[in-house]
Amino acid sequence: MLRWVESPWFTGVALALPFVITVAALRGLTVTLPIFHGSDEAAYHLPTIHRFASQLPFPDLVHYGAAQTPLFHLLLAYVGKVTGYQLWRLRLVEVLISYGLAWAVFLLLHRRLGIGRLAALALTLAFVVSPYVFGPSFRVETDNLALLLVVIAVERLERFRQTRELGPFLVGCLSIGLAILTRQSAAFMLPVAAAYALLARLDRRQLGLALGAVVLAAAPAGVLFLRWHGLVPRGGNPGSCGLCAAGGGPSSAHGLLSAQTVELTLATVALYGAVLFAPQALHAIGQRRATLRSWIKSSVAWLYAGIAAAGLGVLLLIIWPARPGPGAHSAGLLWNAARRLPALDGSSVVFWVLVPLSGVVLIVRLRVSPRRWLPVVFLGTFLVGALAIRLPWQKYVDPFAVLAMLFTVRRQDVAAPWQLAGAAVLAVAAIAYAVSLAT
Repeated sequence: MLRWVESPWFTGVALALPFVITVAALRGLTVTLPIFHGSDEAAYHLPTIHRFASQLPFPDLVHYGAAQTPLFHLLLAYVGKVTGYQLWRLRLVEVLISYGLAWAVFLLLHRRLGIGRLAALALTLAFVVSPYVFGPSFRVETDNLALLLVVIAVERLERFRQTRELGPFLVGCLSIGLAILTRQSAAFMLPVAAAYALLARLDRRQLGLALGAVVLAAAPAGVLFLRWHGLVPRGGNPGSCGLCAAGGGPSSAHGLLSAQTVELTLATVALYGAVLFAPQALHAIGQRRATLRSWIKSSVAWLYAGIAAAGLGVLLLIIWPARPGPGAHSAGLLWNAARRLPALDGSSVVFWVLVPLSGVVLIVRLRVSPRRWLPVVFLGTFLVGALAIRLPWQKYVDPFAVLAMLFTVRRQDVAAPWQLAGAAVLAVAAIAYAVSLAT
């Protein structure tokens, strides 16, 4: 029995099960699953795919209605030539992309981060069924293809870290370049790749090749930005564009930074981290109760760091109150929960709790993380990139917050079934939410 559970076939079936059940529930994807921003499918993505299809083999990549870079739409335009452009067929391609994403996350956790097979499978399923990964799996959306390419890039960069061979690094840079050609926001991965190269202690020639690959990864999107005279295509709708100027043309990036997206990211990190690692935290508190004084003495620097991080969260909210901005009704689960509770100095109590808590969660997790610089560089560069996103919508940040938390997991953190209780709670809550949408 254990041998069968350890088989790749078991993993493949387990990862496929949520998708198969949902496809059946949606009558072969002929029924539309209502999700946040689901209207983008009909308003922007399908028209762009059909426009590209009519212009194949060389469609106009400068003038089109979607606000994202064109790789996803181009891919589905070519695939549709073979499969047909019926909506359910295009949605099925999205399901296959999301299934590939599930495999990529599993392999990253199991092979690269050293987590046991069953624990990696459980964590992957919790990630896959999270609302802003699972929902877009059944609609024609760009999110999961970009996310797949980001995860592949991290997996290849981790392989490079382990072997110091340039081959995996070059594949990682290629994946980053493709991710940016799918969604501009994936550009935060460029400094992540550069950090891997700089920390690898390569000789001068290898370092030059590695950094040159990072530059080349940015080049195709850079050419598009030059052609567009901005960060989004000419004709893209600024109403759905986080990089567009408020009230301005779709081709110009706004000149102001937005702290609200950063605050939303930190709040999301706190929520997922607190639930995911609650069993480990409670167990550690119970074990150390008798030796609390000695533990505090040995961890005083980390305690000060946690207090300082929480204080920075409070300061951030004082300077920039957490507000959802345009489209508040569709900004996401946290914003909808926040508006139902009282506000203090412009920010809901939800954010007054979660943003400072994120600092504590991050310090606690970094203290035990076997590879501290990976979550620091990944989340740090993502937060810097998030400053440029005008629309603080949860779909933009949720999957990356979950990934950052998964990057801190140690093998011993999830060695026993009870240690996965937090992941189970997240998965059950996500499934209940998906069922509520479907019904």
